[in-house]
Amino acid sequence: MKKWQTIDSRLSYQSEFVSVFEDKVVLPNGKEIEYNTIKLRDFVSVVPLVEDNVVMIEILRYPRNCLSMEIPSGHIEPNETPQQSAVRELLEETGYTSGKLAPLGKFNPLSRSLQKAHLFLATKLTKGTQRLEETEQIQVKHVPIQNISELLNTEQIIHAPTIIGLQKLLLINKKPK
Repeated sequence: MKKWQTIDSRLSYQSEFVSVFEDKVVLPNGKEIEYNTIKLRDFVSVVPLVEDNVVMIEILRYPRNCLSMEIPSGHIEPNETPQQSAVRELLEETGYTSGKLAPLGKFNPLSRSLQKAHLFLATKLTKGTQRLEETEQIQVKHVPIQNISELLNTEQIIHAPTIIGLQKLLLINKKPK
């Protein structure tokens, strides 16, 4: 397949977390169009395990103003590796530190963005104290792995990075030993 050619890119909006661009591109057939792209910071999501339980968070999510069951997640800070971010987010949101952190892969959450999400499996956890940000209202929940499929199938979990992380966990647990 032939790649699109960018003629011009203009920043139309920018904040600490998102930048929106209006790109002028030429399609492989020669037609010129405008295409909006979004620049978002990369983030991490962590699947923390304590025995046969996933340590999840129940968090109030604005703008829906509803509770959401999720795995710990957050933006990668400047000069921070994805691994360092995973350790920090796990501690901040759950109070746990991980004795072992293993990568579970990466994915691109949006088709109009280069944003990358990094998934990790955290084991050998030690309980400590949460370090919540001002905007975070979080309760830590221990969810048995055996309940994960039902929670996903009944749409009690709708946070996309959480769905992907938990599906990866279920695939790992189904591998022959």
